[in-house]
Amino acid sequence: MKPTPLMVDLTGKNAVIVGGGKVAEKRARVLVESGALVTIISPTITQALQSKIGHNTIEWKQKDFDSSDVQHTYLVVIATDDEGTNEQILAACEHVPLVNVASKAECGNLHFPGHFSRGKLSVAVSTNGASPMLTSRIKEELEQKYDEDYGAYVDFLFECRQLIKRKPFASDEKRLILQALLDEAFFDTEKQQELRIHIERSEEGGDMLEWIERKTSGVGSGSQV
Repeated sequence: MKPTPLMVDLTGKNAVIVGGGKVAEKRARVLVESGALVTIISPTITQALQSKIGHNTIEWKQKDFDSSDVQHTYLVVIATDDEGTNEQILAACEHVPLVNVASKAECGNLHFPGHFSRGKLSVAVSTNGASPMLTSRIKEELEQKYDEDYGAYVDFLFECRQLIKRKPFASDEKRLILQALLDEAFFDTEKQQELRIHIERSEEGGDMLEWIERKTSGVGSGSQV
């Protein structure tokens, strides 16, 4: 199996986690952050999960699994420590669009990569199960490179892209302007504000590019409008 990386909107989608251990805890955190409505099926759950019950995002059904538990759900995480039970749950999930089998990822069609966000920037890392430790190392390195402040810079790029798309610049000029904004000079918030004002006032792409060139020492890597 060769997984395809995708971004899926889980807002308001029903997600069932069968199991109440540490793996269930990790999956629940990711799913709640994604906006899913999470139900946990397990006789027992960790203390961390118990603390989240009743916050309108996680429901706990304190019981053993039954096939009816996954009857109307969009996503299922199978995370018990009993292989026989896991196989039973998997057999009941034939109609479920997304299924993750924590102990045997190849048995499901959904993987959870190492992931972090910086505002609109989302970074995911996976070795397809070859080495979770390598996945963690690469993720940590990227988290250091793209720190918390990077989210504000990405928001700035998004705002500028919306402004530039509304301007009567030629397509090539728009691409070159957006490419130029990747210069590290625009990490500076004062230059960001100057640029916003200049974009609002500018009606010619050439004039915009000349202004950017005066503010930067070089041009960053390519981008697309």
